[in-house]
Amino acid sequence: MRIVLANATVAQYPDGGGHWNWFLQYPLGLRDLGHDVYWLEVMRASEDPARDAARIKALLERTARYGLSDRVIALRAPTTPLGNLAEAEIYGATRDRLRQLVGEADLLWNFWYGLKAPLLDEFRRTAFIDVDPGHLQVCAAGYPELDIGEHDSYLTVGLNINEPDCGVPTLGRQWHSFRPFVYLPACEFTPDPGPQAPFTSVTHWTWEFLQWRGRSLSISKRAAYRRYLELPQFSERPFELAADLPPADAADFRQHGWRLVRPAEVAATPEQYRDYIRRSRAEFMCPKPIHLELRSGWFSDRSVVYLAAGRPVLAEDTGFTTKLPHGRGLVAFAALDEARAAVAEIDRDYGRHQAAARELACDLFDSRRCLPQMIAACG
Repeated sequence: MRIVLANATVAQYPDGGGHWNWFLQYPLGLRDLGHDVYWLEVMRASEDPARDAARIKALLERTARYGLSDRVIALRAPTTPLGNLAEAEIYGATRDRLRQLVGEADLLWNFWYGLKAPLLDEFRRTAFIDVDPGHLQVCAAGYPELDIGEHDSYLTVGLNINEPDCGVPTLGRQWHSFRPFVYLPACEFTPDPGPQAPFTSVTHWTWEFLQWRGRSLSISKRAAYRRYLELPQFSERPFELAADLPPADAADFRQHGWRLVRPAEVAATPEQYRDYIRRSRAEFMCPKPIHLELRSGWFSDRSVVYLAAGRPVLAEDTGFTTKLPHGRGLVAFAALDEARAAVAEIDRDYGRHQAAARELACDLFDSRRCLPQMIAACG
């Protein structure tokens, strides 16, 4: 099949190695399955054309290193999502070639804020891909200008989306859940880094709230990790966050034993991001509180990379425990005492958890298993 991937978040985030790594799994995994894949990256034009040109150049050069030099097309547009090719400056293909690709594509996977009608309607078949369940739908329900458009299929990484205890609004659509995945040849298993290596994670640091049906729902990783502020002291082992904290928060976390590093220094590229994960002992993952409140079943694509490297994942439960095996390699928790016990268990029997982590990646999160299921869900 000829599959077009439309996105509008990668080029504008040049130092986000984890974000780049997440999206690269799609073209690499689909190509590995034999599909004819193209990536359309829409970038909202800024008031600095030189900076925009540099970011587009970086996109094309970086993706070329993965053998995608003739498969990535950048579209600099005044607004996103893009609804008309005539409005865009095109890099990586001629305008005629791009129109040909649109007309010949068997399937479009449209990531939020990629494309909208009327351009959307020129594709033979379309699927909306959601990787932030709850956050996306609450925003779309509350703000008409964030309309997700009309697609033939709707896919979400929210594993719990169709369960009675899930509070994510469906927006009147039928959602199909899919597992986050990894292209395994790019994420090799590596040996135990030793007990001195920290439990880590790479994350953003915000403190916004969304209002939904009289509830105030947090999308703040700050709120998420503060609940476990004392974990390094209780566990008596290293913990480290790659996150940009404001000074007051940074001082507080360091006082409680956390190490802090800047993501732009340790994970600015996909390669650095994967190296950082391999230097870690395990991941300690706290989701946005909205995932806990709405029981979305969200599970992180970042955690899947940890598993693929043979790094156990200690993850706060968003409802994914009803869909994914856990206890070895992947350990869920819901409170500080549970997290403390799980840290001790992982360190006590690290070899078993390390092997189980890689096994989970191969059995459940391999792109060769997950991508065909996503395609099937598109009809």
